[in-house]
Amino acid sequence: MSQKYVIGNWKLNPAAVSDAAALATSLPANDGCTVGVVPSLVHLSAVKSALADGILLGVQDIAHKTAKTGAFTGDVSACQVADIGATFTLVGHSERRQYHGETDKILSAKIAHAFAHGLSVIYCIGETKDEYERGETFGILKNQLAILKAFVNQADDDAAKLIIAYEPVWAIGTGLTPTFDEIEKTHRFIKDELATFGMTTPILYGGSVNDKNAPNFAKSDVIDGALVGGASLKTDSFTAIIHAFSQSK
Repeated sequence: MSQKYVIGNWKLNPAAVSDAAALATSLPANDGCTVGVVPSLVHLSAVKSALADGILLGVQDIAHKTAKTGAFTGDVSACQVADIGATFTLVGHSERRQYHGETDKILSAKIAHAFAHGLSVIYCIGETKDEYERGETFGILKNQLAILKAFVNQADDDAAKLIIAYEPVWAIGTGLTPTFDEIEKTHRFIKDELATFGMTTPILYGGSVNDKNAPNFAKSDVIDGALVGGASLKTDSFTAIIHAFSQSK
C-alpha cells in the first residue's frame, strides 16, 4: 500500500490560542500514516510548540509574490512560515477561490512561491453542486489540474512535494458526500489526467470526512488519505480517522 496522509484543516478555528494549543497537545503521535494540521496563522507558533514529534505543521495560505519580505500588507511569505516550522501549505482551497477570487494565475504563483522556499503544497480542486449536477466534474477538474503542467519540468523534488486534495465544493461542511464509487472514479480520473503530463502524486479526499466514513475511504487503493475539516477539531474523531488510515497500510 502507498503512504497515507491525514491532514486537519482547522480553518478559522478555534478562537483562542490556548484552545488551539490544547487541541494540538491532545493529538496522538504519528500512528503509522503521515499526519499534519493546518491551524490559523496567528496560532502557528503555539501549535508548533504543542504538537507531538512527527506531526507536520502547515499553513492555509501564502502570498503569491515570491519575495521573502517586502511591501505586501497583510501577506505572509513561504520563508516566514517555514522559519516558524511549517513544512507545507494549502493552495486553491474552494473557500479561497470563492471568497478571495483566486485565479489560476495566482494559484500557480503560490505553488511556485512555495516550492522556491522549500514548502510542500497540497493543491485543492473540486466542483460545485451545479457543476456536479450538470455532469461537468471531470471537465472542471481537468481545467484546475492544467496549471500543474508548468511544474513538470522542474526539479524532481518539487513533484515529490505536491499532493492533490479532491474536495467537492458542495460536500465541504455540509455532511453530504458523493457515493464511494463516484469518489473512486474521480480519483482514478485525476491520477490518469496527471499521468498524461508525467506526474504521479498522492490524492487525498476531502469533504465531510468523519470517523464514520473514514474506514471505508481508507480501504481504497486510489484514496491516499484525507483532508479533514470539522472533524479535525474533535480529538476523538480525528484520532479515529488517523487510525483508520494507519490500519489500511
